[in-house]
Amino acid sequence: MIPSPEPDEKVSHGRQMKMRAVLLGERLDHRLLERVPGGTADPVQVAMPGGPVVFAFRWGAVAIAGATPDQERRVLDKLLPLVSHPHATPMEETAAILIGADDDGVDASGVIHLCDATVPRLAVVADALAKSAALAYQENALSETLDAMEPVVTHLRTHGRLIASSSGLRRAIGASLLSRSHATARVQVEDKPDLLWDHPGLERLHARLSDEYELRERHATLDRKLTLIGESTSTLVSLVDARRSRTLEVAVVVLIAMELLAAVYELIYK
Repeated sequence: MIPSPEPDEKVSHGRQMKMRAVLLGERLDHRLLERVPGGTADPVQVAMPGGPVVFAFRWGAVAIAGATPDQERRVLDKLLPLVSHPHATPMEETAAILIGADDDGVDASGVIHLCDATVPRLAVVADALAKSAALAYQENALSETLDAMEPVVTHLRTHGRLIASSSGLRRAIGASLLSRSHATARVQVEDKPDLLWDHPGLERLHARLSDEYELRERHATLDRKLTLIGESTSTLVSLVDARRSRTLEVAVVVLIAMELLAAVYELIYK
């Protein structure tokens, strides 16, 4: 077993290790976590006696460093009961880490190089991997939403009117609203981890990892997709309201006509 390190103790895993970040669900209740005394607070360093280095994020992710597959399973089994709205298929991001480099960075093959494996350094890597996993989940969710809306938009463009099925419209609008809610909440990708206030020397490592996983660019792309979904949803809702108004107007006209016919009938035959 590999012992969990103290906050600034170097992890003795030799020169190579793996870190795996998994987005388990929408939120993780950190109040019930057993923390490492003096460990990082955001992300929360979880105490795993005789186990790997574990960081938990309030928005539903966990990062595990230097663990065997069996240890990873035990960590996930321990944390899953604390996750609200767990994902059916958790999204994950994995990275190989090389310890003992002259400078922190990422090589052309995607291997992360660290001068040492102190907990703050590992926490910065965990932050980048967890956010990348969260972005991947949001990217998939928004793509599915756009796919669901495509038949409605295509029919409107081709025929100049909404599809006849109101249930299809409701599903498309509901999916867009749900995806916007999930994507705009919880994960603040552009925010730097709080530990950088105490460890400003790790700013460059954070910037390099952000560039490697294209966190800012992917976040900006998601924002553009969210804007498109929002505009499409507003248009669909307006068209649905207009169609409902026209239906109501037709019903009123029919009722008036029926009353007029009834009145004419009474005048003629009575």
